[in-house]
Amino acid sequence: MNKKLLLIISISVLIIVSIIFYTANLGDDREVSRLTDKINDIIVVLDAGHGGEDGGAVSSSGVIEADINLKITLKLKDIMNLNGFHTVMTREDSNDLSDKSLNSISERKKSDMYKRLDIYNSDVHNVAISIHQNIFPAVSCKGSQVFYATRVSTGKDLADNITNSIVSNLQKDNQRISKPTTGSIFLLDNAQIPAVIVECGFLSNDDEVITLCDKEYQKKFSYCIFKGFMNTKF
Repeated sequence: MNKKLLLIISISVLIIVSIIFYTANLGDDREVSRLTDKINDIIVVLDAGHGGEDGGAVSSSGVIEADINLKITLKLKDIMNLNGFHTVMTREDSNDLSDKSLNSISERKKSDMYKRLDIYNSDVHNVAISIHQNIFPAVSCKGSQVFYATRVSTGKDLADNITNSIVSNLQKDNQRISKPTTGSIFLLDNAQIPAVIVECGFLSNDDEVITLCDKEYQKKFSYCIFKGFMNTKF
């Protein structure tokens, strides 16, 4: 058996194994197993929100948003890569992208956002998925919600598909629908490519914090995002 054929077989086995592994406990999903030409056409930008000195929201028990964002994003990267997609991470550790030479926190935060936006818009074939956590004074609030950029029409389709995937597989009592940016989300407002922000849950809800910190739940949640991505026609 020549090396080229062996490589093809190895890649095929990886794809099959990954699909079997991540569909466990999520039911039959024939649509996701149908890998399409989008593997060659799309670059998936995975953006773990916050990082560095900007930890984002913090739960009452001290769980930091930036940490959960990164864990879920890294799991989503693994799923994308195992299924043959090329991914670009805005960050792969606890650091942000800010220019550390700037004097104020606000200036550094602004530079971080502009660098993320540069990655978003670096290629016309990019699709951006940003991972965040929510927080709200009413501690009873729970569940995910997806926001999308309106500049590119497929952003809504991507957001709707991710929402449907999460609700049907993990959060059956979640009645939130995906929402367009209203001019207050810098990255979505300025993205030139399909882009969404996935607010995975509420750090203000103590019960949901426990769920969001669970590694198996993070894997399932990441796979739901992947399902929504796969069900979107770009």
